[in-house]
Amino acid sequence: MKNNPNNIEVIDPVIINTDSNMSTETQTPVDLDNLSEDQLLAALKKKQAVKQKAEFEKRHAYEMDNENFIVQSISKAKELRNTLREFKEYSIREANKLYTRMYELQDKEPKEQKQFSRISECGNFKVTVDMQEKFMFTDEAEVHLSAIQDILKEKFEARNKGFYKFFERIMMRNGKGEFDPKLLYKAKKEAKELGEQSIIDEIEKLDSCQRVVGSSLYCRFYEKNERNKWQDISLNFSSL
Repeated sequence: MKNNPNNIEVIDPVIINTDSNMSTETQTPVDLDNLSEDQLLAALKKKQAVKQKAEFEKRHAYEMDNENFIVQSISKAKELRNTLREFKEYSIREANKLYTRMYELQDKEPKEQKQFSRISECGNFKVTVDMQEKFMFTDEAEVHLSAIQDILKEKFEARNKGFYKFFERIMMRNGKGEFDPKLLYKAKKEAKELGEQSIIDEIEKLDSCQRVVGSSLYCRFYEKNERNKWQDISLNFSSL
């Protein structure tokens, strides 16, 4: 208590600390020997529950991250696929327009081409549009393939390894066990070099067994490297 000049009595304020953190509790170690079996089991269950909760939360976080990664990756892949499809259509369409205009500038009718290129003025960049036809062979092709096999065995089985190398190439089949039409051009060339007319005749008959079953349009992009050679600008994901 204090006196002021006017002799008015003033009571000093009392400050009460309500912060619970300021208070300390004295923890005494638990003597397990004094706990009952039920108390021990209850404590063990509580500890196991805490551990299981932590493991559940960890597993849940992993599953959420895994799901988000998959969904976002697929969404981005589909977006990029659509972008590339639009880019391909745009590139082919504009390249064809420019190809047509090139002839129009000369007052000439555009020629139909399965492949043509547009090259930059500096000569370092090139865009190529390519239409590739898909071929397959009729069932009759097996007759001519067997005939070629018989000719090779009859005439060159024991004395000409070159013909057997040729045989392996022309008879090469794809993963489905079908003869690959792409090898026919090479087979013709090698048969002429070997000079065996009977095989050449069978290859020409084999050629007549080809059928066009479809076509695909491609657009490829190139730039010249440090050796002044055309280098493909690949848009294939696996090559990046």
